[in-house]
Amino acid sequence: MAQNYLLSFVKGVEVEKMSAARTVIHIPVTCETVSLTGLAHGLRGAIDLLASNGATEDELAFLVQEKDGPEGLAGFYYYLLIFAERRIVSYSVCRDGRRYATLAPASAHFRFSPAPIDAETAYTLSRFAYLHREEKDLALESPLTYGKIILHGWEAAAVVAELAGAQTPGSLCGLLPGVPSDSVLLLLELLHSAGYVTAGKPGEACPEDSETLAQWDFHDLLFHARSRLGRHANGFGGTNRFQGKIAPLPAVKPFSAGRMIDLYKPDMERLEEEDYPFSLVLERRSSIREYAAHPMTDRQLGEFLYRVARVRELIKSDLQDVSRRPYPGGGAIYELEIYATVHDCENIPPGLYHYCPATHRLETVCGRNEATDALLKDAVRSTSQEGTPQVLIIIAARFQRLSWKYESMAYNVMLKNVGVLYQTLYLVATAMDLAPCALGGGDSDLFARAAGLDYYAETSVGEFLLGSKRI
Repeated sequence: MAQNYLLSFVKGVEVEKMSAARTVIHIPVTCETVSLTGLAHGLRGAIDLLASNGATEDELAFLVQEKDGPEGLAGFYYYLLIFAERRIVSYSVCRDGRRYATLAPASAHFRFSPAPIDAETAYTLSRFAYLHREEKDLALESPLTYGKIILHGWEAAAVVAELAGAQTPGSLCGLLPGVPSDSVLLLLELLHSAGYVTAGKPGEACPEDSETLAQWDFHDLLFHARSRLGRHANGFGGTNRFQGKIAPLPAVKPFSAGRMIDLYKPDMERLEEEDYPFSLVLERRSSIREYAAHPMTDRQLGEFLYRVARVRELIKSDLQDVSRRPYPGGGAIYELEIYATVHDCENIPPGLYHYCPATHRLETVCGRNEATDALLKDAVRSTSQEGTPQVLIIIAARFQRLSWKYESMAYNVMLKNVGVLYQTLYLVATAMDLAPCALGGGDSDLFARAAGLDYYAETSVGEFLLGSKRI
């Protein structure tokens, strides 16, 4: 156990005295209630300290021994170990009653085993560590760690900043004359033991230069760790965290009073009998970037969108309205919107259109202009092809449809939905003998400008080319 750190219960843990013989500890993160009975007087006092201002392990042990005698220490260390295993103990670097930094568990896998730092070793902040504001403090987090460090003032932030370059304990203290050396060294020990700094002798390879970690970009590993369970203590899943605070977005995006184009609706019963067999569609699916001389038609685009993305059924709910569509979507929420940037399609003028899945119509966003031309040129660059695509399908997301219900995993779910929609676009295009091709990226700011949308309210997350197939 850490001898030099101030120990206290993590934020949110509440201690309730039910009687002189019974104490209840409420743990909000796991929604647990721990009932303790038969506690000696000194041990109850130690628990009260942990629930209030905290104390070092030595101070807590002294209190227990003074009140309960030497025989009370065994019970104290037993419960302290239990509290640590339940991840309700935080560890703070303090001086003269002031906290510099606090390490709190952020995962069920959290274990804190502080190891002394070495005077001859150089320490460097991990390239995966990042700072952000949390209430009135700075929070230091990393997808490599199982704990979160709260920096309570400029001193701790200055230590972290100086560790952007390799520092020995001596050189680090020399850079911060305004901070007591013992506090700097203890904070360095905290950062190292929690996994926020790397350590190595001059000339040694950095652990983060391993072949495995070197191939992770910062944002990729962060997104992976924060959108799955295991390395954070945030809410997760369908928590409906904005219920009663923010109204959910409608299941179908309202359309403006702009010009509407009614689209062709195919005979689905006939298609069920005459369409290519599913195995054949799967085997023939491929990316095609070259088109026939004659463009695709409005009839083909109408059938394509009808088969891919129409609303089959709207389902009203007191919580959040959902719908059913041809492709699957997480929670039946369907946050994805389809836009068509038309360059060459028979009977549809060039321009940008929004597909209205409930009415199966195209809503005119704008005619051909500099912004729509830029979207098409950006798609050409993505495929390294010479010819302009006939139709550029842009997949946008009303992200708040998902984040209203799902916490931590919302963006993860959205990307999965994009992948599912990509596959559906491919299969339908193949079944219709069209030329499909998914793109690996696009310019979301360019799309927002072209469509006149708020980048944060509805942003593009996928692009797909479509055209007539060269026979």
